[in-house]
Parts: sequence; structure tokens; C-alpha cells
Amino acid sequence: MANLRDIRKRRRGASNTRKITRTMELVSSAKLKKAQDAANASYPFARTLYHLMATLTGSMSEADKHPLMKERAVKTVTIYLMASDRGLCGSFNGNLVAKAIERAKHHRAQGRTVRFIALGKKGATTLQFFGEEVAAIHTKIVGAANYEACEKIAAEAITDFLGGKSDLAEVVFSRFLSAGKQEVRAQTLLPAGAGDEHPEQKGPRPDYIFNEDPEVLFAALVPRAVRAEFYAFSLQTTAAEHAARRLAMKNASDAAGDMVRSLTLVYNRGRQGKITQEIAEITGAVEAMA
Repeated sequence: MANLRDIRKRRRGASNTRKITRTMELVSSAKLKKAQDAANASYPFARTLYHLMATLTGSMSEADKHPLMKERAVKTVTIYLMASDRGLCGSFNGNLVAKAIERAKHHRAQGRTVRFIALGKKGATTLQFFGEEVAAIHTKIVGAANYEACEKIAAEAITDFLGGKSDLAEVVFSRFLSAGKQEVRAQTLLPAGAGDEHPEQKGPRPDYIFNEDPEVLFAALVPRAVRAEFYAFSLQTTAAEHAARRLAMKNASDAAGDMVRSLTLVYNRGRQGKITQEIAEITGAVEAMA
């Protein structure tokens, strides 16, 4: 009886776990739709803005470019790691941290100094676990992205770049492709437009007419493009996080359901065996009395 009691407790625990994971799956599915719409709307805008900026500066000399677009010898690299503040999303955070460490090794191999800024608790703790020093930690950037927080961090990145504290700023984020597919990427944030390739936008360059002087135009356009790009990265990673958590919770629910069915089968067999044993004992006792 004790064995059957233990099986019954395990089955009840697996059933309760399945209810929790199923609820989390539904919550993530609801959040994913909203995050997906925001990500799909923001990313093309940011990419088009960068493409416009690159097109306008294509014929400019390096000296005439906006200060945020000027490339220089890279001695210090700042890697902004976008990860979640919460777990239970499968390998989502692990893949992002692995990409960030890979980029750090690449830069260190070229004799550059690397500093990390973690945008998410899980990214910060995992980097520290691998022995990396984290210069700053920001929360509530991924999962519930808001423009004000992203704008503040982007402004700090701009200040560090212009002040010479950082010669290259990269963002490691997760590109949302579909509900079941995400891609971890490392994108250069500063200098603006460096290494920015968009094969889908290549072709004849349009002929623009300027109503303002180029210096005035770029003074407003370039910082806005950097902020929009950073915010788009945040929205992409937010959508990817919800998709990863939905999938992880679905897998957990399925596994819990399989465990409930398996334990139910074991419990029924044990119960049937016990009943058979009791019938045999009663029959034997009756025969002995006869």
C-alpha cells in the first residue's frame, strides 16, 4: 500500500506541475502575439533608417561624416548582452551568453579590451559564472521593453563612444524569425552603420533632395537611428524570449502529461495486482476452512 501511495503522490505532483507549465505556456503565447507585432513593426523601420543613413553618407569622406559614424582604431570594445530577467525559457539565455563570450574571444585575440554590459539578470549571472566581469547591469530591457529605458542606455553608449571610452559597441541579441525559430546575432551599434549589410535593400540608390544642410540633417538623424536600432534589438529579443518560453513550457507540459500517464498505468497495474492477491488470499482461506 505504501508503494501505491507514493505513486499516487508522484502522479498528483506531476499533474500539478503540468497545470502550472500549461498556464505559463498560455501566458507566453498571449504575450508573444503583442511582442511579435511590435518587433515586426520596429525592426524594418530601424533597418531602413540605417540603410538611408548609409546611402546618404556613401560618397562622403571619413572626415565629413558624423562623429558617431567615424571608424577608428579599436582598443576597447563594449558588448551589450541582451538576455532575460527570468528563466524557464530553455536554452535562450545560454545561447546569448555563448555568443557574447565568442565575440569577446574574437576581440581579445586581436589585443582589444572587452567590457560587458548586461541587459538582463540571467545574462549577468551567467557571465559572472564564467568568470567575466560585468561593468553594469540593467533590468527590464527584455521581456517588457520600453523605449525610455532603451533610449537611456543608447545615450550612454553614444556618450562612451564620443568620449573615447569605447571604440566599438556591439549588441548581442536574439533575432525573432518565427514562433519556433530565433537566431542569435551580434550587431555593431557604434560606429553607426559599420559593417551594416542589407542584401535585400541593395540596388540603385535613390537621388535625395536635401531641404536642410547635411550637417544639420545628420546631427538629428544619426543619434535617432542609433536609439531606434537599440530599441529594435530589445523588441526582437523580447519576442524571441516569449517564443522560447512558450516552447519550453509546452515541452514541459507534454513531458508532465507523459509522466502522469505512465504513473497512472503503473498505479493501475499495482492496484490490480493487489486486488488479485487479496482475492487469492480469501480463496485460500475459504479452501483451508473447508
